[in-house]
Amino acid sequence: METSFISEMVCPQCRTRISKSIALSVCIVCHKCPGCSMVIRPRPGEGCVFSSYGNAAAFLDKSNLVRCLPDHGERFHVVVGTSPFNSYYSENRLAELLVWANGHFDLVGVFVPDTPTAWTLEAGGYSPDEASYKTKRQLRYLNNKIGRAREVVDNVSNRISLIPWSLVAQHDNYVAAEGRCRTAFATDSEFQRECLAATDEVLENRRRDGHHLSDQDRLRAVNYLMAELPLILFGPELFGVQTSTFVYHRSLRLLERLFAGEFSIGPMPGQHFVIAHELAERVSSPSRDAA
Repeated sequence: METSFISEMVCPQCRTRISKSIALSVCIVCHKCPGCSMVIRPRPGEGCVFSSYGNAAAFLDKSNLVRCLPDHGERFHVVVGTSPFNSYYSENRLAELLVWANGHFDLVGVFVPDTPTAWTLEAGGYSPDEASYKTKRQLRYLNNKIGRAREVVDNVSNRISLIPWSLVAQHDNYVAAEGRCRTAFATDSEFQRECLAATDEVLENRRRDGHHLSDQDRLRAVNYLMAELPLILFGPELFGVQTSTFVYHRSLRLLERLFAGEFSIGPMPGQHFVIAHELAERVSSPSRDAA
């Protein structure tokens, strides 16, 4: 039999004291307060409400608190992030991701960074016309792959929507969300340092041969990151859902630190993220998928 312990927490709204018996391997991502009926969720970067507002942190298996998916009953919305120039997103991989997402969430969106991709190429030394041409060509290729991948999801492909950045940017809450990201970049030196490090890695693979990157180039290229971060951090607010999960193709130190709560900015309650290459393990081990 698995060992359990009694954990206590205090409701952040009405201060009701709540006690619960918790197994060591369990991660409780929400709990309804018996006093005020508020659905309590973890603080950004934490996976268990009894860790955020109680004494469970000292007992729980920390490996269960990293990048936890929402509970099965709360998997409303997922965004699969893609990139026009990233070879990871083959048609087969896209199909696998969409089949997984459609089977686990009520609403599925595929994010395509259309306009921001051109900004990165311009920062890498291409003229605006060249950057626009290269971006449009790759976008056609990527959108065709996404379209064929959607067809793999039998008769419910209408649940899978294409979300280009140019469309997301029109959402009422997007401007404010991007503004918070830009404010953090301007005022939090550690966050700025990590953003530039992540951007440098992208620029190294996107710059024109012989082009020497300047500090101004690096700052221009950060615009791509600022455009994408609102979806990674503030999905519930942008899409009007209770929980949103962003699927990224790989882990980044910036994202790890954001979800660990190490900066002045972090994910809002209800925001989650998972790494695409880890999904195969989750599918082959269903018990892990309940995290």
